[in-house]
Amino acid sequence: MKKKIKNVFEGAEPAALLLYICSLSAALMYVLCRSQAVFTTVLMTAVCGGIYMLFYALRKCKGLSFGVFMIQLVAVNVMCSIVGNPYRNPSFIKFIFSSSDFFQWDYALLSVVLFSFIIGFTVCYFSAYLPRANFLLLPAFIPLILAARTLGGLPIGLLIFLAVGYMAAMLGLSRPEQPAVHKYFDDPKSRKERLAASGILAVAAAVLLIIVPRVEETPFLNYVDNVLINQRNEYYGTPVLSDFMKNSIPNRGANKPADNVLFSVVTDNPQNINRWSFDIYQGNDGWTYSRDFSTGTHFWQNERSLTDMAYLAKWLRNGARQEELSEYKNELLALESGSTERCKMTIQVRDGSQTSVVMHPTGTYALLFASDELRTYRNPKDEIFTSEDMKPDPTYTLQYYVEEPNESLMSLFERVDFEELLTAAADAEVITSKRCEVLVEERDSAYKYLYDTYDVSPEIEALAEEITAGLTSDYEKARAIERWFKDAGFVYDMDFVPQESTAEYFLFKSKRGICTDFATATTQLLRAAGIPARYTEGFVLSEEILDEYGVFNVTPAQAHAYSTAYIEGAGWIEIDGTKYANSKDNGAALRIVMIVIVALGAVLLVLGLAFRERLSEFFFAIRFKLMKKEKRVREVYLRTRRLACEMAQIPQKSAAAEEVREILSGMLGLEREAAEITEAANLLLYAPNPDLSGVDERRLYEDYKRLLRMKRDKKIK
Repeated sequence: MKKKIKNVFEGAEPAALLLYICSLSAALMYVLCRSQAVFTTVLMTAVCGGIYMLFYALRKCKGLSFGVFMIQLVAVNVMCSIVGNPYRNPSFIKFIFSSSDFFQWDYALLSVVLFSFIIGFTVCYFSAYLPRANFLLLPAFIPLILAARTLGGLPIGLLIFLAVGYMAAMLGLSRPEQPAVHKYFDDPKSRKERLAASGILAVAAAVLLIIVPRVEETPFLNYVDNVLINQRNEYYGTPVLSDFMKNSIPNRGANKPADNVLFSVVTDNPQNINRWSFDIYQGNDGWTYSRDFSTGTHFWQNERSLTDMAYLAKWLRNGARQEELSEYKNELLALESGSTERCKMTIQVRDGSQTSVVMHPTGTYALLFASDELRTYRNPKDEIFTSEDMKPDPTYTLQYYVEEPNESLMSLFERVDFEELLTAAADAEVITSKRCEVLVEERDSAYKYLYDTYDVSPEIEALAEEITAGLTSDYEKARAIERWFKDAGFVYDMDFVPQESTAEYFLFKSKRGICTDFATATTQLLRAAGIPARYTEGFVLSEEILDEYGVFNVTPAQAHAYSTAYIEGAGWIEIDGTKYANSKDNGAALRIVMIVIVALGAVLLVLGLAFRERLSEFFFAIRFKLMKKEKRVREVYLRTRRLACEMAQIPQKSAAAEEVREILSGMLGLEREAAEITEAANLLLYAPNPDLSGVDERRLYEDYKRLLRMKRDKKIK
C-alpha cells in the first residue's frame, strides 16, 4: 500500500479574490450607506483589499500573521468602544440595522474598518491558508443577512456581482501541491465537492433571505416616523404619532409596514383620515411646508359648515324657481340635486403619544369633543390642530359631510363666473352673505396657493397638457390625470428601490413606486393643468383592519399619501392616482411554490451529495444497458481506474492499466477481478485491431461492482 501523500496549499490568484472583495464591499455599503454607497464602496474595497494582501504576504509566517491578527483585533475593538458607544443616540447598532435610514460619517468609517477586517482576513484565510470554497462563501452572508433582516433588499445587479465575485474567488483558490513531486494538480473530485458545497450554501442563503426573522425597524417604519411624523418617537419600542413635521421623506424603496396599532376609529362611513399636507416640492428631497399657509383660525367650524356644495346647489335652484337670479334662471333650473350625508367619527389614539394634530376626514366641519378641552384651529390647507398638546391617548369626535361632486354645478361654474353668481345670490338673499364670503375666500385662497407653490418642470407640464388634451372641465382633467396611471401601466411596488426620488424619474423612467410617488406625481400634474392641488398624507380605512366590534384599528400599514385638488363647484376633493395603479403581482402562491422548490432542491442537493456515489452507480447501471460493447468495456475500465486513483490519491490521467491493477490487488485483494478488467482495457486501447469477441462485458461490470463493494466494506475513502 502506498503511503498517503499529504498536500500543501500554495499560491492563490489575488486578482480574483480582490474582485470578490469588491463585490462584498459594494453589497455591504449599499445596505449600510446607500446615500454614500459609491465612495464608501471604493474606500472599503481599498481597506479590505489591503488587509487581504497583508495576510496574504504573511501566509508563510503563521506566527507573525497571528500576531498581526491580534493587533488588528485589539485596534478594531478600541475603535468600536470609542465610536460605537452604545449610549450614543442613534447607536451604531441602529446604524447597522436601519437599512440606510440615516447616515453618519463616523459610523460609516467604523463599519468600513470593522467589516474590512472581518472580510479581508476571512477571504485570505479560506483562500490561501486553508482553501475551503464553502467557508469562503461565509463573508457573503454578511450583506445578505443584513439586507434580509432590515428588509432593505439587494438589487439584482449586486446579487449577480456577488455571484460573479464568488465564482472568481473559487477559481483563485490555492491549489494543492505534492511536495514529493513538486507538481500542482487539480483534483476533479475535490472540485466537484467544492461546487456542490457552494451550491448548498447558495441555496441556504436564498432560504435565509426568505425565512430569516425581520427586525421591527424597517424603511416603512421610518416612513411612518419621518414622513407622517415630525420626528422619531418611540413608546416602549414601537413607532408612535407625534406633531407636525417640516419635510416629507421621499420613497427610498423596500418599504415594509409594522403592525402596532396607532389609533382606532369608529364610524359608519369610513373615509381617508387626513394627517397634514405639504406645499412646496423639492425634487429628490421630497416636500416641505410653507409658513404662508400654516396659520390657522379658531372660528373654522362655523365657516366649514357653509362649504356644503349640495346645499349651495339646492338654494340656487330654489332661488331661480322663485324668480330670483333671472339672469341665470335657465342654468340654475337645470342644476341636478346633490346629496350630502352628515356623518360622525370617533378617533382614539392608542400609541401613548401626545400631539396637537387632530386627524380628520375631508369635509370635517365640527370637532365635538376633545379630552383636553383645548382650543382648535384650522389652516387654509385643512390641517386641524389644538393650541397645546393633548394628553396621551386622546379621544375626540368629529362631524363631517360626504358628498359626490355635483357635475352639473361644476359645469355651471365653467360657463358662469363663480364670484359674480354667488355675489348676485347673496344680494338677492338666496344665500347668506357669509356663505358667499366663505366660498369666494376659499376659491381665492386655492388659486393663491397654486400661484405661490407652483414649481413644475417643463417635462411634466408637457405631459399634463397631453393627458388633458381636449378637456375643458377642471374636474374632467383631474379625473383624467387620476386614471392615466392605469392606462400608462404604472405599478404599485413597495419593494422597488428607485435610483432617484423625483417625480420625473417616477413618471418617465421607473413607472413603479408607492403612494408617495403617485401622490407627488399627481399633485405636480394637477398643478401643471392649472388646478390647485396639495400633497396630503394620512391613513386609509380598509376592511382588513375592521374588527368584530366595528372598530378600525389603524396601523402603519394603512399610512397613505394622495392629492387634494380644488374644483369650483366641488371644493377640495381627493384625487388618488394610487388606486388606479396596477398592483404588483406579489405572487403569494408562486412564492410558496418557490419556497417549496428551493427547499426540495436543497434537500435533493444534500441527498445527492450524501449518496452521490450510489446515485452515480445507479445511473451508470441504466446507461450501461444502452451502450455498445466497446463503450461498455471502456466505461467499466474508466470507472475502475477512477476507483483505484481515489484510493491511492494519484491523478487519474497519469495512471496506467498495470498501475491500476497493482493498486486494486494490493488494497482490495481482488486480483482476478482487477486482472480481467485491466486486460480487457489493454486489448481495447492498445491492440491494433482489437477483437473483443472473447470479452464478456457483463462479467467485467460484475467484477467492477465487487471491487466497489470491497472498497465500501473496508471503508477506504
